[in-house]
Amino acid sequence: MLVLSRRLNEKLLFPDIGTAVQVLSVKGSTVRLGIEAPPEVTVLREEIPHLRTEWAGAAPASGPANQNSRDLLARLVDSRLRVAGSGLDLLREHLEAGRAEDALGLVGRLAEDLRLLQRRLVGEPAHAPPPSPPCKGRKALLVEDNANERELLARFLRLGGFEVDTAGDGADALDYLRGPSRPDVVLLDMGMPRCDGPTTVREIRRDEELAGLKIVAVSGHLPEEYDLRPGPGSVDRWFSKPVDPEALIRDLQRVLGCSSPS
Repeated sequence: MLVLSRRLNEKLLFPDIGTAVQVLSVKGSTVRLGIEAPPEVTVLREEIPHLRTEWAGAAPASGPANQNSRDLLARLVDSRLRVAGSGLDLLREHLEAGRAEDALGLVGRLAEDLRLLQRRLVGEPAHAPPPSPPCKGRKALLVEDNANERELLARFLRLGGFEVDTAGDGADALDYLRGPSRPDVVLLDMGMPRCDGPTTVREIRRDEELAGLKIVAVSGHLPEEYDLRPGPGSVDRWFSKPVDPEALIRDLQRVLGCSSPS
């Protein structure tokens, strides 16, 4: 490993791949970096390395794509653009309220999502089932410490017909679950302060009053990193970030056994 020191606004250059990394700001223990890279260079946060494989897609096949493939791509693009649209609405709210740090964090999240979409569009999605009807009247508890992620995902769950309550970490979630209101499903981030995802899962599963409660992990990490594989006594599903809202709704339908509306 090469270790270097850089001052504010100084850059590190990677000329062979046309990439530059610049120090934009330093605040406490957090360093904001700007990365300039061509479209063919994938840039991901360390905690989500598996997304390179998940989003990269295959090389485009020779010859014209068939109609089914075009339809799948159209649904993928539509889904990601709606995520971006809701993100921009939330960004406007942050800026109007003067929450600059929240706004910057959201911009980074949206930029990463769009870069991943750009890479995916060079190939074709391996599988994308048709849209399914929403789970009307079901309640979800969304547990996520990142306020931007939490608010954005909550909005899409509500559009999908869910009633949504939120918690900032596992400790808040457990307090909620010990109260009178019980959700149909808990959507749970893994890396959180005070009480992380695996600890929350264990506490829920040992509580007899919460027997049968569905738990869906929504994480940028892999299950083996937390020794939490879907199955009895653990989580019911593991869903990777960045979240595709339509795919998540379909997955929740399978978990909850939602029936199609007449």
